[in-house]
Amino acid sequence: MIIGIVLGIIVIGLLFYYHYLRRWARFFVDAIVERDNHWYLSKGQPSLNPDAKKEEPTDDLYNFWLTEYEWGALSFDQEKLVASTFLQDSSRWVICVHGYRSTGFDEMSAQAKTYFEAGYNVLVPDLRAHGRSSGKIIGLGWLDRLDLITWINLITENNSQAEIILHGEGMGAAAVLMASGEKLPPQVKLLIADSSYTSVYSAFKYQLHRLTNYPVNRFMGLANQYAKKRNGYSLLEASVSRQLGSNHLPVLFLHGQEDQFIPVKETVTLMEATADKKELKIFAGVGHLKAKKEQPEAYWQTIWSFIEKNLG
Repeated sequence: MIIGIVLGIIVIGLLFYYHYLRRWARFFVDAIVERDNHWYLSKGQPSLNPDAKKEEPTDDLYNFWLTEYEWGALSFDQEKLVASTFLQDSSRWVICVHGYRSTGFDEMSAQAKTYFEAGYNVLVPDLRAHGRSSGKIIGLGWLDRLDLITWINLITENNSQAEIILHGEGMGAAAVLMASGEKLPPQVKLLIADSSYTSVYSAFKYQLHRLTNYPVNRFMGLANQYAKKRNGYSLLEASVSRQLGSNHLPVLFLHGQEDQFIPVKETVTLMEATADKKELKIFAGVGHLKAKKEQPEAYWQTIWSFIEKNLG
């Protein structure tokens, strides 16, 4: 009798705990993927990304951006995609891809200006559910990889002789590397990935270890199931490492040693995942995506050297 009561209490407790974990797993997934999630916008960002600090662009970047040509496209699932382009008489292109909850202007304007002044055409998309592009659900690189192919095809339709470099930061770097696992046209020549994660699953799990005392593996299992229903793909499915297994393009990996949002070990792992030409530059004493600002000479010297060696 007593044993039955105790077992009943244990079962009820386990069911309650499971329900509690499932509720919080849904809350966490929603906070990460919803464009207008109130918790993330009001409280979540400082906890999840302590390196995040929006910096006001300089007047010369504002003036440069005024020269943009706005391009539009439809995604495979009919989202309206918008990009800024900066055009000149050249066959060389760079697609600059911003990171999580940023915009092309906020995060990639300095890179776009530098590439343009070096003689490149530049396309800077606002990723789905960011900036001027439509969408309520953030792609986390997985959906964005297909949107990148849409932009690549638009370029090659207008310039069959184009030589295209893909340069991404954070989630944008993940999108670039994920795209490398798809069938890309031969006009895509090089990949530059600054601070990518190995998978959406690993990025979620890292943040949970930092922020909670929950049993992370069980929590992630529930989050993975919910994400599959919510977003149409699971967190495990959205794997940068797996996509890189099919890559045949040279890759430059960049990362800040003190990154608190995406640990540098993620990029070290990605180096092992791709079999083609690859280089790695780790910037000492630098946080998430801070090398371009805090060590600009080393940052750009690394990029130009990589392009010269692999594209000429």
